[in-house]
Amino acid sequence: MNEPYRLRYTNQIVGVFLLIVLIITTAVSVLLFSRLLVTRDHFYVTATEEEASGLRSGTEVLMLGQSVGLVDELRYFPDSDLVRVRLAIDSDFEEQITSDSEVTLNRKFGVGTPVLTIRRRKSNDRQGKPIPLEPGQSIGRFRGEVDAVDKMSSDIETASSAIDLAGNSIATTMTDSIDPAFRQGEAAFQSFEKTSESLRGEVTATLAEIRRTTASLEKEMQGLSQRVNHLIDSDIRSAVVRVQESAVAATDAARSVEKTAETIESKSEMTNEDVAKTLATLRETSLLIQKLTNESREVVRIVRSEAEELPGTTARVNDTISDTQELVGDINDHWLLRRYRNEAGPTKQLSPSSVRGGSVR
Repeated sequence: MNEPYRLRYTNQIVGVFLLIVLIITTAVSVLLFSRLLVTRDHFYVTATEEEASGLRSGTEVLMLGQSVGLVDELRYFPDSDLVRVRLAIDSDFEEQITSDSEVTLNRKFGVGTPVLTIRRRKSNDRQGKPIPLEPGQSIGRFRGEVDAVDKMSSDIETASSAIDLAGNSIATTMTDSIDPAFRQGEAAFQSFEKTSESLRGEVTATLAEIRRTTASLEKEMQGLSQRVNHLIDSDIRSAVVRVQESAVAATDAARSVEKTAETIESKSEMTNEDVAKTLATLRETSLLIQKLTNESREVVRIVRSEAEELPGTTARVNDTISDTQELVGDINDHWLLRRYRNEAGPTKQLSPSSVRGGSVR
């Protein structure tokens, strides 16, 4: 821990670097060794100098999207401008190369490095059954790189020819079907115009006749409505007169009823006042009678008390008491006091013989 920082992890850094170098070296060695172990067979392709101008040794060869070999050598044919291209193809794919195979020069992504692609011809270009080629044989067909401008011009020419063909077809259709239809429509329109011109006068006369008929009908309707209004007005006037007469009679009857009611009301008010006065007089009379009854009872009590104190006057007192009791009974039996008193039992009559010596047996 006391050694300087720059020397602290030197051994670890050196060890990691050496490990990385060893891994890279091992990978490269394995790749080279695997290439040495893979056996490759040679096939040949003949192309012109212009077609082979983009090729070089080591150019990749593709088949069905995967790398199957590379360009091994490029050589001229003696006394010719043709170029012989030798292809080193992996032995695992040599059976895929047949007599109907062709080699095409392309570029990766259209603008990248050139590559050779081995593919089979289309079905309509094949001649007989395809036969696998032996190593050392030549692939029969080579197609160089197609110029983009030429390809675009060819595509434009193809499209323009298709457009011309469509235009000719449309023109033929217009001539054969649409033009006759337009002619028929024009003829029908002219016929309709002639018919409308011939019918215009008749239609105008018919409309004028309809207007005259309508005006006469309106006049007849106005006269009829006036006559109906006159009849209705006369009937309504007579009915209104009868209604007014009935209303006057009803008003007179109502007034007489009102007067009768007022008379009855005044008389009933007078009768009620008389009855009220009579009831007040009866109440005063009943009060006076009750007061007289109470005084009579008080006299009876006094007389009884005196009779008790004076035994010699018993007979006279008894007579007085009897008379007083009869008077009280007559007063109580009066019809004006029956509704203002509680009915009580009659007072028991005492016989004179029961009063002796100021006591009652």
